Amino acid sequence: MFASDRYIRVCKRAAFSALILSATLGWQNASAAVTKVTLAPSVKTYSGDCPVKITFKGTITVNAPGTVSYLYTRSDGATDTRIKKLKFMAAGSKNISTTWTLGGPTLPGYEGWQAVNIAGTHITSPHADFRISCDPPLNSAKAAHGNTDWHIDTANEFLFGKDMANNSTAANFAPAGWNKTHIHVGQTNAAHFYNDTARTAVGDDTDATNGIDKPMLFFYAGHGNPTTWNALGTNGHQSDMLLGNIAGNGQLRYFWQCSCETFAHGPRVCSGGDCDYSAPENFDGSADSVAMRNVFERWGPVVGDDLRMACGVSTLAYCHENNVNAIWSQFNNHGASVAESFINGLGSASVKPLCITRGGANIASTPLYDDTFTNRRNASGSSHLHILYAGGTQTQPPVFIWKPEMLPLKLLRVRLIPPGDPVEFKNRLTLVRKVENIRDKQLAGGRALVRRNPESGALNLRAVGKAGLIAARDVKSDAALRNSAINFVRKLGWTGEDSGAIRSGKLLTASMPVGGKASDITHGEKGTVVTISRRIKNGNQTLDVFGQGGRIDVMLTGDGRVQSASRTWRQAQIAREEIAIKPYAQALKEAQRQLQKADAYKLADWRFGYKEEAANVAQAELAAIFEFDFVPKDREQLLDFPPQQVEISAEMK
Repeated sequence: MFASDRYIRVCKRAAFSALILSATLGWQNASAAVTKVTLAPSVKTYSGDCPVKITFKGTITVNAPGTVSYLYTRSDGATDTRIKKLKFMAAGSKNISTTWTLGGPTLPGYEGWQAVNIAGTHITSPHADFRISCDPPLNSAKAAHGNTDWHIDTANEFLFGKDMANNSTAANFAPAGWNKTHIHVGQTNAAHFYNDTARTAVGDDTDATNGIDKPMLFFYAGHGNPTTWNALGTNGHQSDMLLGNIAGNGQLRYFWQCSCETFAHGPRVCSGGDCDYSAPENFDGSADSVAMRNVFERWGPVVGDDLRMACGVSTLAYCHENNVNAIWSQFNNHGASVAESFINGLGSASVKPLCITRGGANIASTPLYDDTFTNRRNASGSSHLHILYAGGTQTQPPVFIWKPEMLPLKLLRVRLIPPGDPVEFKNRLTLVRKVENIRDKQLAGGRALVRRNPESGALNLRAVGKAGLIAARDVKSDAALRNSAINFVRKLGWTGEDSGAIRSGKLLTASMPVGGKASDITHGEKGTVVTISRRIKNGNQTLDVFGQGGRIDVMLTGDGRVQSASRTWRQAQIAREEIAIKPYAQALKEAQRQLQKADAYKLADWRFGYKEEAANVAQAELAAIFEFDFVPKDREQLLDFPPQQVEISAEMK
């Protein structure tokens, strides 16, 4: 057995060894000599949950009868406190074994050995070398904010669905069973918690409480630009970071950042006096500059071999409760994969998210294809860098463009009730081990699992087949993929008279060998997302429906197979009761009052319509709303005045 934690430390070893030697000289027969001693770990390299018990097994071999005394020593300087004995009746070998339990939050990685010493001799086994790499706790998440403006609410809403005043503001957030912590609250100068000592002397990214490199998932909301983001008084920079590096005790698996342009990629595109990095597909391979941003160059060195992915936004980003709600709604309700949840949730016609990872040459085997979160390290390789990002969005017909003078003075209320199953959908349902399935040749694998949400009657289908790589010759055109999605949902009876705008957007990929050149970059696509939104006729008016409800989402592979499909489409009933609608000018003034400094912003866009909530929300009626998008008048002031999106009730009360 061992003293204390069953071991004594190296400082006591010399005196103890002398005692052992004098006490054991007579225990081994003079004619019995140890001729061989071995020891080996059950696992030489371990990666997984910790603490872990490593078992060491070996043999002691003698050339004559006798008793052999032995003890174990370790690389951390510890030695057995009790001598062990083996009695041999004849020459031969006997088995021995021991264990060592280690690893955890304070010791996420260790490289060491254990050995056997024959007491009273100089005989020692070769070192039984081993290495452990501990994974972070499964389903652990931390979130941090930049300047203490509304982003402090966004970070909290990402985790808990509540703002800092404990108001429920986001229906979708990190799953309830996860271990979640909002860090850096009330602190100043927090950049050192992003930094790694391999890159800068002041690096605390593995701090047990506030380090960003410790949980499975880390999320940041705050002000940023391509090379900088605010970290409560000080600024963070990619050049000071290294994520998920086990050798430095880093354990992070997913780094998500909602911040303007921190993942900028491609050329600077200017329109109407505003410039942004909205076309990552047009990256020409040149070095990172204001004119041409290179996410491989800026973020490639940040992505440690064990990190699964880092995600951010190439363009301006809106980081409010609706945006984090959209990310988690994609994951919780629409069957989107990990990277797709971030990209589809934050993305829009003007917002272009992007994710990057390391891997081998085959992008389909990298974490960019993760169906769900895992705390396991990225084991897909490290020879290449891969990115997944939102391509261009097409809408047919376009969302209705309102002008202030066109707004109605009154609308009839629209009541909502959960829908029943369309007959076409019902006829395709089957039960497999008491789980609802649907079969169709368009589904990847020919079959999908069905999940229902009782709050709204929403449906989610997840195909059993995997996408994998699609040969270029098999990739269908945008129009063909859009038609494929429409045909699929029509077969299920999901569409009706209130179908409105149809949007389609590609998920594009680019890959390059680490240290490669522009000519080494290969381009591809993971698939296409087709979204059908509601458009409800109310009297003489027709209004588009916004939000995470009132939509059908279909994720298709490049060759047209359906990976997932979801429908959140409550049944609408037009009531006789009228509601008065606010004038545009009044709603705009209400929105401007919510800005931190109204005169620093200009209006980029606005919308008027109904809002249907996410699938996991019970909703009794459609709410008429205005949505206003504000951007800084001076784009060079993004760190001080990031974009804001403000929702205002359109009902005059």
